[in-house]
This record gives sequence, C-alpha cells and structure tokens, in this order.
Amino acid sequence: MRALIRVLIAFVILTALPGVAAEGYTISGTVTYSNDVPADTMGVVIECAEFEYDCHEFRGTSSQTDRMGVYEISIEIDETYDGAELFLTIGEESFSHIIDIEESRSPPSGTVTQDIQLEQDSPPSSLFTGVACGGIIILLAIFATLDRRPIRDQGDGLLRAANIDVVTCPICEGRLQRHLLIRHLIVDHDIEPSEASRMSETDEEE
Repeated sequence: MRALIRVLIAFVILTALPGVAAEGYTISGTVTYSNDVPADTMGVVIECAEFEYDCHEFRGTSSQTDRMGVYEISIEIDETYDGAELFLTIGEESFSHIIDIEESRSPPSGTVTQDIQLEQDSPPSSLFTGVACGGIIILLAIFATLDRRPIRDQGDGLLRAANIDVVTCPICEGRLQRHLLIRHLIVDHDIEPSEASRMSETDEEE
C-alpha cells in the first residue's frame, strides 16, 4: 500500500513540473559584399564546430538571400540551446552566431538580427561584362582598320607587279622576260655564253 502511495506521489510531482516547450528561433539580416553591394541569391547554411553538440541538430539548415541581400533562417529550439554557437556559412566564409533566447523573445518575437558583411568584393555585373566585351571588340576593329593599307596603295603595287620587262628573242622572235633571255639563247639556240650576253646587251640598247 505504501509503495502504491509513493508511486502516486511521484506521478503527481512529475505531472506538476513544467514541460520544456520548443519555440521558433529565426535569424535574419542583410548580407553585403565588402564594397557594401547586396549579396543577392546566395546560400546561407548553418554549420557547427566539431564539439558543439547542441548545434548538430541544425547542421545543414539553409536559406537564400533575396535580390536585396536579405536572408531569414529558422530553427526550433528550447531553453537548453541557449548559448549554443552556430556558424552561418556563405560561400567559403563563416560567421559565428550565439543563440540568445532572451533577445529572440523581444519584439519582433522569435527573431534575432545579424547583418553579415563578406570579405570579398562583389563580382562584376552582367551589364558591365557585356559593355567591356563590346569595348574590346570595338578596339580590335579600330586597330584592324588602322593596320589595313589604303586601296590606292594596293593598286599601285599591282601595277608595279604587272610592269614586267618583256623582250623579243633575236633568233626565234619569241617573247620572254629579259632576265631569261641569256639562258634561252644558250639552251635553246646553242649560243656561246659570251655571245649570248652580247646579244642580250644589244637587245637592251635597242
């Protein structure tokens, strides 16, 4: 009988104790680059230190910044998590956050603000990249134009190339270039070299 009474007393005491209730905990803020440009559409992920066991339950919880760099990441905690350390990881950079239940219960309830500034500068915008590429193409076109010879000069070169010295063979009256005449006389007409040279000079004087 006494044992039964003790069990009933223990049950009453346990049921009278306040339970540990979970509550929402939201971290929000703005992520910017080192040059104060909003870091838009970037992932924000919770990571934990190796021995921070209170954090491991939330590891991998993630969110994403909007076009203005604003993020909001929510977890469920109770009072036992107060003071636990989380790391908010963005790209290759991590930022410590200590769970502060008292602050989260202040208006606006359940929200703690943590703005983050990255060490890296913002990447060039697609508009800037397009303008830069267009500028490079224009410069290349200008250099190509400056390097191009005038059409008149090209025509003069063609005329010079067409101005070939043509002579007539004194034996067969064939037409050929002057510098080929001596060889033609020796090979085709069996003329002695000295005589072929003389005949060539005679033709040149004419």
